[in-house]
Amino acid sequence: MSTVSPAVRLLARVTCRLFYRIDCVGAPPASGAALLLPNHANALLDPAIIWATAGRDVRFLAKSTLFDGLLRPIVRGAGAIPVYRRLDQGVDVSRNAETFAAVDEALAAADAICIFPEGISHSAGRLVPLRTGAARMVLGAERDGTQVAIIPVGLNFERKTTFRSRVTIVYGQPFTGGDLVDAARHPDAVRELTDRIAARMRRLLIEADSKSDSAIVDRVDRMYAAARGHRTDPQERIARRRAIASGIERLRAADPQRYDDLLLRFRRYQQRLERFGLRDRHLDWAISSGDAARFALRELLLATLLLPLAAAALIVFAVPYRFTAHAARWFTREPDVAATAKVVGGFLVYAAWWTAVTLGAWWLSGARAGLLTGLAVPVLAVAGLFAIEREAAVLDAVRAWFLLTRTKPDTRERLRRHRSELADFLDEVNTWLEESRSVTTGSSPT
Repeated sequence: MSTVSPAVRLLARVTCRLFYRIDCVGAPPASGAALLLPNHANALLDPAIIWATAGRDVRFLAKSTLFDGLLRPIVRGAGAIPVYRRLDQGVDVSRNAETFAAVDEALAAADAICIFPEGISHSAGRLVPLRTGAARMVLGAERDGTQVAIIPVGLNFERKTTFRSRVTIVYGQPFTGGDLVDAARHPDAVRELTDRIAARMRRLLIEADSKSDSAIVDRVDRMYAAARGHRTDPQERIARRRAIASGIERLRAADPQRYDDLLLRFRRYQQRLERFGLRDRHLDWAISSGDAARFALRELLLATLLLPLAAAALIVFAVPYRFTAHAARWFTREPDVAATAKVVGGFLVYAAWWTAVTLGAWWLSGARAGLLTGLAVPVLAVAGLFAIEREAAVLDAVRAWFLLTRTKPDTRERLRRHRSELADFLDEVNTWLEESRSVTTGSSPT
């Protein structure tokens, strides 16, 4: 078993937890040979998210070119296994025999291996055709007597290039490919298993075109969840958004007129909501004077601590924050690489800033001041980040409350009624789509 560097493990987990708000559904087996198979939408941050949520060490298959570049210490410290891809210039693909041998050895040692079966990082918004490598690895291990738990994984990003946006990772139920080992009964076992893997991965993904439908899916879901009083449970949210994304795509193909009608209704509702500066969830707020007073007292007391902390963080880190954003845009505009560029660039920029501030304190006030500053700066960065987020949420709530007090009760009621009618229309469309599919397939609607 390859040794994983604790420093690399900690770096990966802290990095993605700071950059994203992560919701996790399910978990892979805590022990035993396992092959984790996620979609690949976000370059080098995808492995970090897996590592942060898997609950065990995971070894990744990484393109061989990473082992000779700037990230070599991290890739090797992660215990990664090199893959020699045809699309990488100057790579000897015959060395993939070494890759398969290393994977066989790792699985026999009961390691967890992660491979991105799409083969490339992309921003298509849906699963692209899978390579057959994962299936061949599983079947090879099974023929050698190692039972492998195959774990489909879905990485669902709301705005993957945005700092502190949300990602929901869904670990599917384990399954095996042992029934396909008999070559006589399954001459095309590799393709059969690859198709099974793709089908199970799709069940965990919100597949929507990243340039058009994804924003609609997100907005419709927020409206529908508020109208029906659904909780913000991550598993329910993923299931709901999968249904919305599929429904939008099918409705557009089956009945463009009804699709246009839905968008028009939704746009009118959205315009009315924005006119009053409100959001869907605000329409259901029923806040008494006593509730408002208690909220204000509590938050004013907390603000005496959090506001100075947030202000200090904004002042100290304003320069590296701005510089990181500009540097990332200069480096790449590819959405599947942008977040990685922000993280890598941010790490370098903030490390340089940390060093400069520490040396400045040392030069101005002596070694003790420099040491204390060096210890305080990273603490301020993390604590300040969460203070800023909390105070921003409080300000948003206060703003919404003031807007609600200025909105007439009958106006709120009309907006709620409009929202409810939209949700009813969505249910009617969904029922019509299901009935249409039943007629087409000859099955009974469920």
